[in-house]
Amino acid sequence: MNQGPHQAYDRDKLVELFGDDPRTLAEVEREFLDTARDVAREIKDTDDFIAIARAAHRLKGASGMIGALALRQIAEAVERAAKAEDLSTVRRLRELFDPEVRRVAEQAGLAVD
Repeated sequence: MNQGPHQAYDRDKLVELFGDDPRTLAEVEREFLDTARDVAREIKDTDDFIAIARAAHRLKGASGMIGALALRQIAEAVERAAKAEDLSTVRRLRELFDPEVRRVAEQAGLAVD
């Protein structure tokens, strides 16, 4: 993987998976960011541990697919905290989502909310 410490995700991994078509890559990046933002909102708007764990698991998988390692680690930690029914840890970790999602968006050259 060619993910340096300043990179939010591994674009080379996307090229490996989807080819080097700029339109396809941009679509995958947009879909990933939509998923990440949806998950962040879902987790913020509920105290349901099952829903939180499910949403975090979805983000963990999507992050792993594009090589967004830091975001994947956060999602994994949120999933673990939800399974342990530790809402304070879920909330604390949830605050880490937005800056990391912003880093992915900036690296992809997409608008940041």
